[in-house]
Amino acid sequence: MKKAVVPSALVCLLLFSACFSYCGDRTCMTGAFLSDRPTAGEIKAFKRDYGKKPAMVMVFVNWGDVIDRRVLREVHSQKCALFVTLEPWDQITKKGIDYKGLVAGKYDKYISAVAMQVKSLRRPVFVRFAHEMNGNWYPWSGSAIGAELYVAAYRRVKDVFDRAGASNAVWVFSVNWEDVPGGPANDFRKYYPGDAYVDIIGIDGYNWGDTQAWARWREFDELFAARVKESGEFGKPVIISEFGSTSSGGDRASWIAGAMDGMKRLGIKGFVLFNVDKETDWRFRPGSPEAKILKEKLKDNYFSDSYRVPE
Repeated sequence: MKKAVVPSALVCLLLFSACFSYCGDRTCMTGAFLSDRPTAGEIKAFKRDYGKKPAMVMVFVNWGDVIDRRVLREVHSQKCALFVTLEPWDQITKKGIDYKGLVAGKYDKYISAVAMQVKSLRRPVFVRFAHEMNGNWYPWSGSAIGAELYVAAYRRVKDVFDRAGASNAVWVFSVNWEDVPGGPANDFRKYYPGDAYVDIIGIDGYNWGDTQAWARWREFDELFAARVKESGEFGKPVIISEFGSTSSGGDRASWIAGAMDGMKRLGIKGFVLFNVDKETDWRFRPGSPEAKILKEKLKDNYFSDSYRVPE
């Protein structure tokens, strides 16, 4: 029988399509924020400590910077998907950028440079731009710049990515678990940029326990259940795009057990565990009761260490 010859370009396309396939199964991707510049060693340690590697590894990119090339190599050497949080501000001064200028094209060259990096990876890259806009702690907050300007800025960034051919970017519209300030004027749904601009809804939330004067111990369902239900009206898959718990003020082992059970019950398609010592110690220290519970819960086949684009 004569051997069929498949053009190499077609082979690449078929391989890419398989990698970028949409999954219809009931699974939840594991994910983690490990450090500002995650390494292969940190990814391996996560798998050793908790039983599964992070399918998604999050990085934060300051406006004007491109993605660290070493990070690109390290993350992808472990066959993980990169989860890029693109923050439109100066991380040191905490000052915002010219958001009206962004909409007018002032930063198109820079955005295109990041888009070309994403495109070059030839596999899904989760991208969230200007997250938690329904809070009041970032200069891009909707309560500061208004819903109309926020939506226009988000759309501009995605449009530039599209023009650059970065079709492997998976767009995550990422909101806080509660609107701050509360009330109709700051309802998170006002900032939704439209179905053509969003692939996934992400929700961020933390149990601060008693580490802050304004905080109290909150279980996972109290943080996420209502917002997951509200997000359902968009018809998009939902992930927990940042989450964590302190150990101060309650039983952290019980908390993470409830969190993992809650994700399965709510049909969450992925999560990013904030596993660093920052405002408080969010880490699940290896060998601790909470780490042992997390490892036990991750044995469930619902939690996957392979990245997918959920549908």
